Amino acid sequence: MAQRIHLAAILEREGKLLLLREAGEPGWSLPGGDLLPEHADVDVGMAAILGEMGITVEGIEEAFYETLFIPTAEGHTVFNLFATSAWEGEPAVGDAVEVAWTEAGALADLPMDEHVRAGVLAAFGLAEPRDDSTAILEALQQEMGVEAEDAGGGPFASRREAGRDVLRTLSGGGDPDVRHAGLRGNSPELADAVVDFALGEVWGTDRLDRRTRSLEVVAMLAALTGRPNQLRSHINGALNHGATPEEVIETLRMVAVYAGFPAALTAWPVMEEVFAERGVPRPERPS
Repeated sequence: MAQRIHLAAILEREGKLLLLREAGEPGWSLPGGDLLPEHADVDVGMAAILGEMGITVEGIEEAFYETLFIPTAEGHTVFNLFATSAWEGEPAVGDAVEVAWTEAGALADLPMDEHVRAGVLAAFGLAEPRDDSTAILEALQQEMGVEAEDAGGGPFASRREAGRDVLRTLSGGGDPDVRHAGLRGNSPELADAVVDFALGEVWGTDRLDRRTRSLEVVAMLAALTGRPNQLRSHINGALNHGATPEEVIETLRMVAVYAGFPAALTAWPVMEEVFAERGVPRPERPS
């Protein structure tokens, strides 16, 4: 499954947002471009792409809004959406590019990728955020040839059974029936896909132990930023799986090095809250 990483920005001025359209293309798009190998991260990439257009964004690292997953014929596009009104400059585009300043409410009448349109409308509070999680999981399952009730290998008879056991240990124990029912109550359309695929198919193998997987998830959620509830849940999960507080701290220190200090600084208070709620003694700070 091919993956493309694209960066785009909602640039608003006097209540209107900037749209671009390449010559010969029917649909409108947001200013942006693909993440390139020379870009250190998505923030740097977005700043560089806009800079080439003559646009400077103040606090680009704070402007990230949402990641959209857009299916394509070859796989999918990871569409990183930024939103800011704090920018300067006059957009400079090629002669073959059409420019329009449009009110967000008018997007419904314009040709545009439906996922991007939904993301922009949600950013302006004109629509509910679109949840494509089920479709993404189903596409991944299809790509890997996964059937939910196939035998999962190891000590479990099925992926469902393996996933329910992971759900139990992530949550710190208890009856898997109760844990699964609670997940279904919170996310009825997505719960079984999470248990069968994310937990049963991926988490459920013994190729990595659960403590290691938990610390990996903590690192990824911290790097993504903007997901405090999920991060809090998986810091708890890491501790439930036997990770020490020192290991959680070192994980976030690695996030600072490889994903940037803003991401680690955003995650740090979440970690401190979990430690305080669980009565975990604060480890000594490294000298």
